Amino acid sequence: MIATLGCLPHDLDNAACSRFIECAPLASWLPALRLLQAQFALPDGPWERIPKGANALFALGSGIIVKLVPPNWRRQGDKELLVAPLLEGKLSLETPRLIGSGTIDGWVCVISTRLGGTALADVWPDMHIAQKRAIMAQTGQLLRELGAVPFDEDIAIRVDWPAYIDGLKDACMARHRRRNMPDGLIDQVLPYLQAVGEIAPAGRLRFIHMDIHPWNLMAQQTDGNWRLTGVLDFGDAIVGQSDLFELLTPLMFMAQGDANLAHAMLAAYGSVDACSLQRKLAACMLIRPDSDVMFCMDQVPVTGPRETWSEIAAQMFPV
Repeated sequence: MIATLGCLPHDLDNAACSRFIECAPLASWLPALRLLQAQFALPDGPWERIPKGANALFALGSGIIVKLVPPNWRRQGDKELLVAPLLEGKLSLETPRLIGSGTIDGWVCVISTRLGGTALADVWPDMHIAQKRAIMAQTGQLLRELGAVPFDEDIAIRVDWPAYIDGLKDACMARHRRRNMPDGLIDQVLPYLQAVGEIAPAGRLRFIHMDIHPWNLMAQQTDGNWRLTGVLDFGDAIVGQSDLFELLTPLMFMAQGDANLAHAMLAAYGSVDACSLQRKLAACMLIRPDSDVMFCMDQVPVTGPRETWSEIAAQMFPV
């Protein structure tokens, strides 16, 4: 389905687009949502705005989610449409099932089932440490399963690994300056990357979700114990040749500098080459696409000086 309604902007820069997504009232989105409701014979009922994520998210009852992805980052919407069927039934956790898709005013519309449970981000801060260790072990298993997902050799999200890594290195400095990284740290980025050498050596081809963190994981509580039940948001996924980018995000946003939590995940994941792992993970953090390194650093409690990337790596990745 391709439609032009004139209700969604298509000529905004990234900042203005983000403001529209954050601030536009529900009434601005209803013409598009009602068209999808009619075109795909979705159930009757009121739409609910879900104020999370970079894209516009809406719920219809307890069973349906609609994601509207602007032209500015259309690739994320296209990846959702490709990856959802690829992962369906392949993991121990539930994934959203694709119901339908279309384009309205240049925005990609992704209609999928709504996962049950609670966003892990809502309960993680108050979870006791033993429960967190169990969740980290389950996360390690999830990462292992993701790396084993089968795909066609010519899948559209496959990247040329050496060129991909070189491109990330070339682009990272401009991003760090835009994100106002302190001069004392930004001056050390390129020397640190050079000292690390081959940041993410090419191995076997594997699926990489790239963004496993508490906002993209669903959990349910049974008899007082929390377990992961679902994983979502495939807009950053690639097929590449290193698991370091897959390990990176949960170590930062879930282990949060706790060595016991980091080890619980890595033990469940298995097959990790510990040689220079801490330095390579820090290097991946510095070059990861679209990453705000200072925000990432804020996820881990400060336990000492952070004047060099080596000091920061030791706190961020106690592996």
